[in-house]
Amino acid sequence: MCTHFRIGASLLAVCALKAAVPFDGSAVRPGPVTVASMPNAVTVRWNDQANLPWTAEFSLDPKAPLITAIRVNGKPVIEQARPFYQCTTGKRRGGWDQFFDLPPSHPDGTHTFSGVFNMTSARARSTGDRVEVSFEGLHMGIFEGSVRYVIYPGSRLVEQVAVMSTREPDTAYFFDSGLRMTVDADRRVGGNMESFVTYYDTAGQLKMALSGGPERQPVKVRYRAIAAHMGAGSVAVFPPPHQYFFPRDFTTNMGYLWHSSWKGQVSLGIRQLPDDATPYYPWSNAPPGSEQQMKMFLMLDPGDPHQVLDAVLRLTNSDRYEALDGYITLAPHWHYAYTVQAMEKGFSWTPPFKPVLQEMGVNAAMIMDFHGDGHPADTGAVRLSELEAYYRACRTQSGPDFLLIPAEEANVHFGGHWAVAYPKPVYWHMSRGASVPFQQKDPKYGTVYNTADARELLDLVRAENGFVYQTHPRTKGSMGFPDQIRETPHFLDAHWFGAGWKALPSDLSLPRLGERAFKLLDDMSNWGLHKLLMGEVDVFQIDSTHELYAHMNVNYVKLPSVPTFDNYGVLLDALRRGDFFVSTGEVLLPEVSITEGAEGRIAVRARIRHTFPLQMAELVWGDGAETSRKAIPLTETRPFGDYAFTADVEGGNWKWARLAVWDVAADGAFINPVWRTRRP
Repeated sequence: MCTHFRIGASLLAVCALKAAVPFDGSAVRPGPVTVASMPNAVTVRWNDQANLPWTAEFSLDPKAPLITAIRVNGKPVIEQARPFYQCTTGKRRGGWDQFFDLPPSHPDGTHTFSGVFNMTSARARSTGDRVEVSFEGLHMGIFEGSVRYVIYPGSRLVEQVAVMSTREPDTAYFFDSGLRMTVDADRRVGGNMESFVTYYDTAGQLKMALSGGPERQPVKVRYRAIAAHMGAGSVAVFPPPHQYFFPRDFTTNMGYLWHSSWKGQVSLGIRQLPDDATPYYPWSNAPPGSEQQMKMFLMLDPGDPHQVLDAVLRLTNSDRYEALDGYITLAPHWHYAYTVQAMEKGFSWTPPFKPVLQEMGVNAAMIMDFHGDGHPADTGAVRLSELEAYYRACRTQSGPDFLLIPAEEANVHFGGHWAVAYPKPVYWHMSRGASVPFQQKDPKYGTVYNTADARELLDLVRAENGFVYQTHPRTKGSMGFPDQIRETPHFLDAHWFGAGWKALPSDLSLPRLGERAFKLLDDMSNWGLHKLLMGEVDVFQIDSTHELYAHMNVNYVKLPSVPTFDNYGVLLDALRRGDFFVSTGEVLLPEVSITEGAEGRIAVRARIRHTFPLQMAELVWGDGAETSRKAIPLTETRPFGDYAFTADVEGGNWKWARLAVWDVAADGAFINPVWRTRRP
């Protein structure tokens, strides 16, 4: 209630003071981002990479727009803006790591909730050189939490994040986010607006489109960003490039950006869909009590929408894996059904995946045909002729700058889903009758192997120097594997490389991707096994319109050049040696060493290259029984760094250690465990 001391402007001022929520800025330290508060507002100041001054003013009045203005050189770019959030929740079945799930098919159904923001308090704190301003009071169905903004000095990047928790068990969910901004200059009669949005279409062409109407209009874009001219500049919105996208078998672009324009407001945002018309679409996990980080980034610019979009593109190198001296890029596990198409269309036909991968900077791809296509179970000539066509097709598409490695996700005899690649063409059958020998000589194909069980299959792998690994371990068709085969001769054999790493499942409370596979890696190391992880993609057919980068990772393999098709065994050997690191693309680790330091400590030296500001380096180690980890904050880093990192950690009786580095969008890179070599 307002106290009526005077009338007019004074009365309004007293009402505003009474309405303002309390603010706590005691956790802000002196630094490149400053925070000043008044009874009804908080103002944050920082300079960008060009030393231009920016201010963000937030209202402490729960009834007013949260963002009063974001200004550059005192001129407003964003005015009177409110965050937008919406989520859809369902029930998870089969555990948190289960991929074969579709929440809309659960008997309890799904529920969609709009975010309701009733601010109750506000605070600001420093995290390294950055400042986070948090506003409590966001409610969204079964979720409760806060809206936060993170200011990154030396940049025009601003993070908007809803930090939300639920106590409901088995929650699967996805969220939409956005920002509703007042743009009075675009108002026209009848509530209409003359506002335009800019984006790159799926063909990579810059487009400008009229945004009209109150509905959230979805748009299929390349590079996951959409922009609009605002006031004295432009703003783009975009999601974390990988973390926002939960795993799918298909990467079709379903329109993950949206916009609207109506009655003085222009809105830009990101969105997900409840299904993709396939049987499996598992959404994100929200374990009870976890703090789900529902992030969306803003990129600000004093220039036009084209400029601000290109600033976003720099963060992912325009969705291209950067060339790194002394390394080539390898992306394994694709189900293209390429061979059967090449047999129909001719071997001179260029498959649509090849130019896509080449444009993304992928030098080598390990594909896995005959996974629902062809006749892998055939025990006669059909199987052999398809293998011959497979090897011929891969050879045809290989050249000086691109290598296509033929592999198979065979999934027989060994247990779970697993893949094998041989360093040369090998002809084999996945089963045999009792009267058929293990080996036969064929006048056309030479030695043909016929495998009846795991022992014979291992004999084949050893004879032909096969490269074997568990695909998507502990999920999908490998649920429970390789744990169930950890004592078997084939898993213990040196030809069994290890397992695949992928961002599966999705849990936005974690600062890293792919926790499921990391847990396996650490377990295998504590079992005393020198097994490794390599990045894998595991999707089906693609073309240039797909949202592929969001689901991608690559292996940077230490080789001087792309091997020829007749010599790609050297690439498999480099993987076996661990001469590679895995990256989502935004963080690179061209140099890493882990050694025993003084008094047995773990000494780490690394060169880190990155685009987004970094969040942390994570050192993980084990003593054969327990796994330990230490997160080393990197919250003073700015965007686009290249620097030397050092750390010395007390690791006790450590036997192995590994390093991973993660940025503020949960993009990252990691190396496999390095085993301790004790000093004499």
